[in-house]
Amino acid sequence: MKGLIGCVLTIVMFSGARTIDAQALPPLSSEAEAALEGLSQRFASEAALIQGWFRDRTVLYYDFGKVPDGAAPGQVLWPIHGFDARGNPVAIRGQRPIFSTIPWLGDYSGLWRLTYVVTADNLQPNTVRGIEGVNGLVQRKKAYLKETDLIVNLPIVPRGTTLARDSTQGMLGWYQGREVQFFDFGPASLAPAPMWRFVRGRDAMGDPILVEGQNGILDSIPVTPTYPDLWNIRWVRVDSTYVANSVKSVTALRTAAFVVDSATMVRNLPITVIDGSPVQRVASPLKTFADLRSPFPPRPTPPQ
Repeated sequence: MKGLIGCVLTIVMFSGARTIDAQALPPLSSEAEAALEGLSQRFASEAALIQGWFRDRTVLYYDFGKVPDGAAPGQVLWPIHGFDARGNPVAIRGQRPIFSTIPWLGDYSGLWRLTYVVTADNLQPNTVRGIEGVNGLVQRKKAYLKETDLIVNLPIVPRGTTLARDSTQGMLGWYQGREVQFFDFGPASLAPAPMWRFVRGRDAMGDPILVEGQNGILDSIPVTPTYPDLWNIRWVRVDSTYVANSVKSVTALRTAAFVVDSATMVRNLPITVIDGSPVQRVASPLKTFADLRSPFPPRPTPPQ
């Protein structure tokens, strides 16, 4: 009987703890709830590589979707212990970054301005999981924010999503206390570069009819940070006589004198392969200084 009572008490206590945790989560708008549902594991897939042309050379890139008009970089906050003698962040082992928004919300772009949350307390990893928690630490003078000018491309994807031809595992972060998965493509430019896509007019809904088999053409590639990951899509109008991929460069495009419409959308398209060779991208500090190896970080920097 004592064993049965103990078991029942354990179940009640465990259930109560789950209820308290659920109540502790900040409420979400209906739009945010729907957006989070779209990031659940049942929507996981493999992000395909798409072929494009750069001056007659092949490039491969991923497509992480359209960037809403006027969207600015979001804020990604990363709690850390402080900085070492070289000014590098000293990570709280296992601490995940905290995102200010997620896909399908109007202010999401996939690009983020990095802000460090420097705490001198013995903060346990992932006890802070949202912006409200960060603000609470700052208000209680348990931490301070260190803004940076670093813009990084960290597209958020459904849990379990993988990358084609890349074994890199997705990383985990927080949005208002909820887990989200993202990939780290490193520093990126805020200025979109032009990409040309070929169309044969528009359908009844006004959407462009893409030329089947024709790869997009671009005139910039990632060589060193910051990478051109945002692309202004411009439509090249061709007739029925055009043969797909007979034009593979901007020079040839200009020589052909096709009609080119103004840019109508921006998409997040990080290039990862050029002529069959992987692009040597530099990861963001979130990955470079994750410090998952040592459980004893250097002495932290005290709050100012």
